[in-house]
Amino acid sequence: MGEKNETKKSVVKFAGIEVPPELTKGNFFFLFFNTFLMGILTCVLAILQPAFLKNIIKVSPDFFGSINGLLMNINEVATLALAALIGALSDKVGRKILAFLGFAVLTIFFYLLGLSNGIASFLHIPAGVSSQVCALLSFVPSQSAQFTGFAPGLFITYIIRLFIGIGIVLLFPQFITMAADYTYEKDRGKGMAFNGLMMGVASVAVFAVLASVQKIYGVESLFPIVSAIALTGALCTWIFLKERLPEQKQEKKGLGEIFGIVRKSPALKASYLCTLVTRADMIIIAAFLVSWAVKVGDTYGLTSEAATQKIALPMIAMSMVTLIAFPVVGILLDKWGRVPTIILALASGGAGMVLLSVCSDPFSGMVFIGVVLVAVGIAGSMAGANTLATDVSPGGMVGTILGGLNTMQPISIMFFVGLGGYLFDAFSPGWAFAIKGAANLILCVWLFMVKGRISASLHQKM
Repeated sequence: MGEKNETKKSVVKFAGIEVPPELTKGNFFFLFFNTFLMGILTCVLAILQPAFLKNIIKVSPDFFGSINGLLMNINEVATLALAALIGALSDKVGRKILAFLGFAVLTIFFYLLGLSNGIASFLHIPAGVSSQVCALLSFVPSQSAQFTGFAPGLFITYIIRLFIGIGIVLLFPQFITMAADYTYEKDRGKGMAFNGLMMGVASVAVFAVLASVQKIYGVESLFPIVSAIALTGALCTWIFLKERLPEQKQEKKGLGEIFGIVRKSPALKASYLCTLVTRADMIIIAAFLVSWAVKVGDTYGLTSEAATQKIALPMIAMSMVTLIAFPVVGILLDKWGRVPTIILALASGGAGMVLLSVCSDPFSGMVFIGVVLVAVGIAGSMAGANTLATDVSPGGMVGTILGGLNTMQPISIMFFVGLGGYLFDAFSPGWAFAIKGAANLILCVWLFMVKGRISASLHQKM
């Protein structure tokens, strides 16, 4: 009896998650604190970029949606090119060093982003050539003359955003994978949900705090602040995080081999398809809802900063719902099941996007209902897909499988943001949300039809 009691006493928990003996509560705290900092760095572009393009780069309103969408997609080009490689590399060299490098890259290039016009002037970037390049990248090469006034600064912005994309792809997968490394299977749903919870807190910080700073002091004030946040993350990663890599090692797999493994597993196929369709949800909301508000702000007598702060209210509501949803999702994943939770998330997210597509303006009260439904969908699909993929990953390949999973994200974002940007400019902002909602609902129906096969594969794995 004494030995049993001693065993019970020796179990240490952090937020209900059992802490392995080789780790400490401090390691868990800084894992999730760094996730919070990383969340700020990935989310802040939603409020920073539209005002930056309008007030600093002076982009023409006629190309606002497509240019903003293209900048988001530059981020995803880096992810598509590097995510699988970095996932496999993290299994070999560890997560910590890659996360540190990601924070370091973002420290430098977020600061340089605010100096885009100055850098273009210093380098004497020719307006003629840069306007042709920028117009081509925006899929309107015949209208390059309309880019001349702002093309040099925009050209430098494209280059800097590519490096920011590299920094994010180095950083973003590591804390998801470390959450899997740090947790036992019985607590993994909670660990993934806590990871998402910190992303939600970061979103609140961006839209409640940084959006207010931007309104009061201007968009220029955010660049040194964001750079300092990235530097803090680099220091905390280097000093306070500890590796806990799986003991079992496998040979490095190429992307083709990873997808071969995925094709043979109904559960992995479901998690990859869920990521492929839903990872664009947050970007679609952040990019096009804020862009919509900034674009029509003049109609309501609002400056870019004032419009950004006003549209921040539903974004804050969305973030608050996410904070509540992630812990609930964690419990549902562990108690109700991975697949039923994902189906519920897809239905909620799809319904929310469709509702946003029929709103008359970005400041409509219906926007709040739409973003709340999308928030539930984001929480369930993100934590659900990550947990499901981790459960069925071959031994020693968690980082590799999650790296392949993260490759789905840029494909999703490049497609839906690219198509959404075109529909935003050519028809109306609502079309960007409608196409996304339809995709979520179609996947929801498919997943409901094959849930039996997925459950059977999960039992076989166990």
